[in-house]
Amino acid sequence: MNIVRRTIPKHTEENIPLDQEVQLLFMVDLNKNSISSDHVILFNITQQKTEEIRFEYYSKTLKVKSVLPLEPLNHYQLKLVGGANGIKSITGHTMAETYELEFYTKDVASIKPPRIFAPTNVSIVREYVTFEFEKIQEADYYELQISQSNTFHNVIWPLNDEKIFPMSELKVTPYIEYKTGQYYARVRSVDKEGIKSAWSPTLSFYYDGNPVIEEAVDPIPSEKVSTSKESEDAQTVILKASSSQSKDLTQLSQLQAALSETDETEGIRLYVKSTTPKNGSVNNSKDKLKTIVIEFTESIDPDSVNSSTCYLLEERN
Repeated sequence: MNIVRRTIPKHTEENIPLDQEVQLLFMVDLNKNSISSDHVILFNITQQKTEEIRFEYYSKTLKVKSVLPLEPLNHYQLKLVGGANGIKSITGHTMAETYELEFYTKDVASIKPPRIFAPTNVSIVREYVTFEFEKIQEADYYELQISQSNTFHNVIWPLNDEKIFPMSELKVTPYIEYKTGQYYARVRSVDKEGIKSAWSPTLSFYYDGNPVIEEAVDPIPSEKVSTSKESEDAQTVILKASSSQSKDLTQLSQLQAALSETDETEGIRLYVKSTTPKNGSVNNSKDKLKTIVIEFTESIDPDSVNSSTCYLLEERN
């Protein structure tokens, strides 16, 4: 028998505020001593993680709130554990089954996530990956996450809450001990009040080089990777993955850095401007997929387009 009379929000309700307090109103009074943190669980289905919560019970009403603000555009599930060791009524009867309430949070209107310009989605990389993304006017800093899981439940960078502070152009190179395999990345904006945007669409890339054991050249003593005051003219941010770092980069890395600096001086930046079908689109018809059109910001060398630089990858989650 379902002993929950109604809930706020309703089951599967959308556009829930990020500071929402969840309320469950029961038809019978519960034994307050039978309600513990093992019986009330708030789970983020989108990110596959359990949220830390506070809750209180009084007069047939259970109020639950996340310690941290809820994530925008995420799918949540609140569980009340029933069964033999579950929640009990004041008369000693156990709630027969686990009760589940699901809801979806709203987007943040005040700040948006940046678009990632590089690397391109489903690309293959063989060196340290440099991420380029747009600057959001309202952002005080940015948070970048890299994982080998598309749910980001095992983030490999950052490990120490590194933040990326605004500059004239955002380029970030995390020095990670890459191993051959699939990786995922996403970024979000955070304003001066600590309000966080939704995460950007997840980007995937495949590392196909030798296992990376090198680290960044110069240590960064400050907790901040780069401050907006001191680095207004900086073009590149170097991020550390640990406190110990190697002395030398590979010759190829040095050459890439030199070419990158040359390109920036001349104001050149080549990246994909648009695609047909659109990146991330779903339910495309077979006829539409017969021809894939990719438009770049400038002309490219036709001889550079071959089976090694252009390929079709199928990914199934």
